[in-house]
Amino acid sequence: MLHNVSQLLLRNQPHFDDAPLLISQSPRDQLAREWEAELLTHNTDFVAWQLAAKVLGERAQFGPAPQGVEVEQAVLVMPKSKDEARMLLAALAALLPVGGRLLLAGENKAGIKSAAKLLEPYGAPMKIDSARHCSLFEVTLTEKAPAFDLADWQQQFELEVAGESLKVVSLPGVFSHGELDTGTRLLLESLPRVKTGRILDFGCGAGVIGTYLAKKAPQAQVEMLDVSALAIKASELTLEANGITNAKVTPSDGLSALTGRFHQIISNPPFHTGVGTDYSATEQLIAEAPKRLVQGGDLVLVANRFLKYEPLLAAGFNNKVDTLATSSQFKILYCRGSGR
Repeated sequence: MLHNVSQLLLRNQPHFDDAPLLISQSPRDQLAREWEAELLTHNTDFVAWQLAAKVLGERAQFGPAPQGVEVEQAVLVMPKSKDEARMLLAALAALLPVGGRLLLAGENKAGIKSAAKLLEPYGAPMKIDSARHCSLFEVTLTEKAPAFDLADWQQQFELEVAGESLKVVSLPGVFSHGELDTGTRLLLESLPRVKTGRILDFGCGAGVIGTYLAKKAPQAQVEMLDVSALAIKASELTLEANGITNAKVTPSDGLSALTGRFHQIISNPPFHTGVGTDYSATEQLIAEAPKRLVQGGDLVLVANRFLKYEPLLAAGFNNKVDTLATSSQFKILYCRGSGR
């Protein structure tokens, strides 16, 4: 089933027939397979990139921003964050010539109608179409856009948490951009002893948890996973800023990129994909964790208080689920694996 935005773009294919089209942030669907003209894609979402790459090969990019191509028309599918949209529009505009067309597509519930103002720095936005509860806007570049530099969009801040000082680098679109969220702080302040084996930070975001673990246990091997190229880059920058050498970051759909077992899995897991709510990544982690921990290994995760993860955890951990801490918003859940 094609996403509504993909259906909107497909019905406007004749509008793009005169030149190759670059689409940034194409949905997790088969749009690339359905598109009949020459297409390039860019995704910060690893799953969406994998789907596009099966059809487009090297014409599908995965990374924090599109780069290395010259096109005359480009579409951004509206992300959840307006700051991310501004950044990606700047990256796309830098690839276009004067007279090139820059477009923004998105669902009405994602605020696309007001977001069209994000195109104003590049020209006068014009609505091209509305369908499937989505809208498509376009500007024609009247002058050459500035060169794009990802470093211009980075934010660095320092924090003290659970006895450690950290430097954090974040990017637009990364969870809790530019600040430490209260759930992660509660998690780190509630952690049991950090072990000195193989440790996983699942859904690493800007790398706060993984960097903390690597500093706390310099003999440990810390692995960090995320589905977002923006998070991967931010985490790499955060590790570099702290001089960490015992951690690495890997893009992954769930746990699929890594094999073997862990002594600890620590996570403030995501429950958003795009503008919607999606608990599947966390549910997959909970289902797989008992088989991915060594005997006596720990799973520690943050959950909003309204989320009912305890029954799922109890099913995999012999009904042994502890609550390490709570706040008005969050709870820290703990399980010990049997190494099955």
